[in-house]
Formats: sequence, C-alpha cells, structure tokens
Amino acid sequence: MPWLVGILEGVVAINRVLLVMVVMAAGMWAAANWKQAPFPNWSEDVVLELLTDSPWAKPRTVPIAWSKREEKPFSYKDVPGADPTRKIESGSPVGGIGAPKPKLPDRADLIVRWASALPVRQATALYRQRDENLDAAKRNELIGTPPADYIVELFGVPTMVAHKGAESVEAVLLLSSVLRTKDGRLLKPSKVSVRAMGLSLDIRIHFPRTTPLRLSDKEVEFSADLQVFPVKEKFKLSEMQYLGSLEL
Repeated sequence: MPWLVGILEGVVAINRVLLVMVVMAAGMWAAANWKQAPFPNWSEDVVLELLTDSPWAKPRTVPIAWSKREEKPFSYKDVPGADPTRKIESGSPVGGIGAPKPKLPDRADLIVRWASALPVRQATALYRQRDENLDAAKRNELIGTPPADYIVELFGVPTMVAHKGAESVEAVLLLSSVLRTKDGRLLKPSKVSVRAMGLSLDIRIHFPRTTPLRLSDKEVEFSADLQVFPVKEKFKLSEMQYLGSLEL
C-alpha cells in the first residue's frame, strides 16, 4: 500500500529531525551549562570547563624546540669530537656538572586564560574552596576585587624554561607579549610575573586597561614568544559576555 509506505517514510524523517534537534540541544547545553546555574551553584564539571576550555580559557599543545630556530649550514665541527679545538660541553641547562641529564619535554600542554575575568576568578575561588575544604565565607575573599589590568595567564609552561631564573622569562615575555585587535590595535604589557608550581610555571601578563577592549573590536589575539616556542591564541569577544557585559 503506497499510502502506508509514504506515512512510514514521513514518520522516519520526522524522527531523524527530532534526533538531530535533541543532539544539537544537548551540545548547546553542554557548551553553555555554566550559564544555566548562577554562581556559586556550579558543578565541578562547570568549574573545570570555565578554567580549561571556555570563551576565557583555551587549551593548546605546542612543540618545544630546545635550540635556536635560525637555520645554519651543517658543518663537521657540529659533530662532538670532530673539531679538536672545540670543547665538548657536559651537563644540562637545569642540572649541575655530573648530575643525571633530565629528559627535556618536546611539547607543552598550555592553557591561555583571562585570569582577570570575573567568571574565571569565581571558578578559581570555587575550585580552591572545595579543594582546600575552606569555609564558604572565604569565596568573596578568594574572588577579590576587579584587577586594574587585563591579566592573561599562561599556564602549563614547563619549569625547565626558567632554568636561567624566573626573571629571564619575565624579561622575554615583557618584550614579546602583545594583545592585537582585529583592526590591528596593539596593547603592550606593563608587567609579567612568573611563579613555579611543581613541574610547570604559572605566568601572568598584565595589560593596562587605559585603552579598553570593546565588543566592537570583535576579536583579540594574544601572542607571545618564549624563545623555545611561540604562543598565539584568538578570543571572540562576543562570546566573552557575562551577566550582560563584556568580561575580561
């Protein structure tokens, strides 16, 4: 019966459309679930999402080159022992003479994060409160007041990058870091702080708000060069709205 076949085909088509709509709705909810519940009623998953993969936090894996990037012609003198006038160096940039040579990582798993943004500060406060079993009254103290600067955090840089001292990393980033808007406007940093946290560094780069970023800028790109690897990350300002305003 052709009419019955037509009805069945129509039902199947409708079910497919409904399934697609459900999947899309679930994906949209998963992407925006930090909007569904007001702070501080965020689950651990929401806190983790805000801090690691959100409009304010972008994960990125970068390769590390523990040598100068500029290419030069190969010479037999580059082979250890081939040139009798060349002294063979021992040790490593992070170890003393005679110390076991540590294995240098060939990549870094980074997070480029707007540490000054309110939702990031709130998520960080919740994480610390729960991780350290602090009283709920501590939350406001942990959130703090809005920073005077935009603060971009570079988390996950291996500690070995600072083998010459944190000051050397700060100096390099102060010169190489920049925020660039889509129309080419540049914001340069006024301060960089570097802190060792176990096997990685917590780097915070301060940009003055003297020329504020606005929604009309549409997009801002953070870039920096740590010499052993460069970092570039773009952020869409339209996605960085929180409680009705642009939050950076």
